[in-house]
Amino acid sequence: MHAVTVIGCVQVDLVLTPVDALPPAGASAFVDEMSLRVGGAGANTALALAEVGVTPRLVGAVGDDHFGRWILDRLGEFDLADDIAVEPDVPTGLTVAAEAPHRERAFLTYLGVTGTATEAIVPPESLAADHVLLCDYFCAPPMRGEPTRRLLAAARDHGARTYFDTAWDPDGFPAETREELHQILPLVDVFLPNEAEACALAGTDDVSRAGHALQRRSGGWVVIKVGADGAMAFGPGGGRLTCPAPAVEPTDTTGAGDAFNAGLLAALAAGRDWPDALTAATGLASSLVARPSNHRHAAGSSAAHLSMEEGA
Repeated sequence: MHAVTVIGCVQVDLVLTPVDALPPAGASAFVDEMSLRVGGAGANTALALAEVGVTPRLVGAVGDDHFGRWILDRLGEFDLADDIAVEPDVPTGLTVAAEAPHRERAFLTYLGVTGTATEAIVPPESLAADHVLLCDYFCAPPMRGEPTRRLLAAARDHGARTYFDTAWDPDGFPAETREELHQILPLVDVFLPNEAEACALAGTDDVSRAGHALQRRSGGWVVIKVGADGAMAFGPGGGRLTCPAPAVEPTDTTGAGDAFNAGLLAALAAGRDWPDALTAATGLASSLVARPSNHRHAAGSSAAHLSMEEGA
């Protein structure tokens, strides 16, 4: 496999389900299930990559606290802890994910160290990879704008294929943020929004129009994740590919998009063509969301290796 670097959020994910609605002020409610695990888009993607045989360099930051040490121990089991910066005076970040079978997920995030870490945590040599993914853009305010442009440009200078996943903008993608991202997209070879993010960034409710508009700004590939419907990819020259997702009974959908990114990265790094890479990506994402929350990743999973090889 070619070298892969993932730059993104490394934090704790607390997943609660079912949460159909928050209780009113002063009231309480019970949930049936709770999962506490290593999360953040950076860690989620890196763990999924490691599972399918591609151990990336994972660049992120944690605090020198209980959660930070627990995360490092867990990532160490997958050989993913070496490039995690440890900040002694800032707590590790945490997200509470509220899930329910019949509603879209909702997230409450405490950024912690991710909200203060700068591009200085990125070792320059980590950008000398064949594939470089920068994700969790809105969770890292000090890296927004010019720092991200510098990182992507440096990766390009080293010959890397660059990947970018912003996640959702808590401010709803106002005009100034859209312009900020428009300035970044020409440095991106593969842009990886979900449907809501793509439409908000492009200023349209039509996902196909959004994909074509963003592709014209980027010049590279735009791959839009459309949940249970799979993915749509828009390439140079006006090309368009669609890939349905395998039918599964989802158990925990938090991190599905990150698993998709991992599957796509691994497939492209292995030299697969775009249709096969999309099939591998949707297959890996579907496999992970069908697993129990507390058993999301398994080092060296033979099932995961098989699914990647067969494009399942």
